[in-house]
Amino acid sequence: MSVPRAYAFRVDLPRAPGIVEADLPDLTTAPQRSAGTLAADALHIAPPKALWTPVPKPVPGMLVTGSLPPDNRARFVLRVPKDWNGRLVVAAASGITDENTYDLYFSDFALSRGYAFAATDKGVRRAVLDADTVVMPMTPESSVRRWAGRLETLVETARELIMRRHGSSPERVYAIGLSNGGFVARRAAEMGFVDGAVEISGVMWRADAGGLLREMPALLRATAKEPWDQDAIARAGFPRVDAKWRPLCDLYKLVYWESSLGLFVSDLDPSYIGHVADYDLDRRPAALAAIREFENTGELKVPLISIAGRRDYLIPCAGHAEAYRDLVRSKGKAGLHRLVLEDDAAHVDTNADMFPFVTPLMPRAHAAFDELVAWVD
Repeated sequence: MSVPRAYAFRVDLPRAPGIVEADLPDLTTAPQRSAGTLAADALHIAPPKALWTPVPKPVPGMLVTGSLPPDNRARFVLRVPKDWNGRLVVAAASGITDENTYDLYFSDFALSRGYAFAATDKGVRRAVLDADTVVMPMTPESSVRRWAGRLETLVETARELIMRRHGSSPERVYAIGLSNGGFVARRAAEMGFVDGAVEISGVMWRADAGGLLREMPALLRATAKEPWDQDAIARAGFPRVDAKWRPLCDLYKLVYWESSLGLFVSDLDPSYIGHVADYDLDRRPAALAAIREFENTGELKVPLISIAGRRDYLIPCAGHAEAYRDLVRSKGKAGLHRLVLEDDAAHVDTNADMFPFVTPLMPRAHAAFDELVAWVD
């Protein structure tokens, strides 16, 4: 796995507005599986192949790709089965992945049950220049501040497209999401433009306490030299790292920790100068004000099911899944929230390929979706 050595570059990328519709004999990933052309971002979050959703027969229907109005900064994909069940599932991509992220993780599952499925890249794009360099454009249009709004626009756009094809609008809309896509699913449930949501390993954004911009600097400092400072790791909200989990943490440190922190500091506090491990959010009033613009409120308007792994060494349960549960309770909305914790799950299911002791969360997410639909109905 290559390391993102350059992860922030201030440049604007133009988008060509437009929407393309096509009727396909199969909307699932079965053709891509056979041809070996599955999207890289879909493989990035998927569990081992044995857990992929079986697709024994084609699901014909309409494929729509394009950019979201009004600014056409975000791209999206919409798949509507010919035998549509009248319901829509929407998702915002995790991290800096694209609109094909959930092809294996959720699209096949939804399509096989008759749901329409739509996903957006949130307006976030990156380009791999070579094996060692990833360019991540940082513009106001790609900011985390815009992500929940992108998903709301996707719902509106998908409704219009489905209405034009089927003559009726979706009777239910559900949101799903992983990681920062999980944050967006939470915001959708708080804003109420969906009927229910499932989020997996979701990021909780709050200005007052916790959060990535506090946890990640502390974690980088705690692991800067050997032996790692286990007490400091625990104070940052992460599980202590034993010999079994150390190889996975070495991978996360190499790939995720510094690059993720750098991206969000660049987005929310572009005037900061210094090493990201020294970042102190509580001394950066502009960044705190920026987070307050889009933070989670806990004021759920519709049912939400949260799923998280206790061994998530990127988005720790204490500061995100459990902290969000407590926030919801503090707002008197506990009746709209259910939390499922898996002891041996990490942040992404792909980790189970390298570390067989990691429990994938995708099966939990599928079961939670069925639970959500029954709950809402």
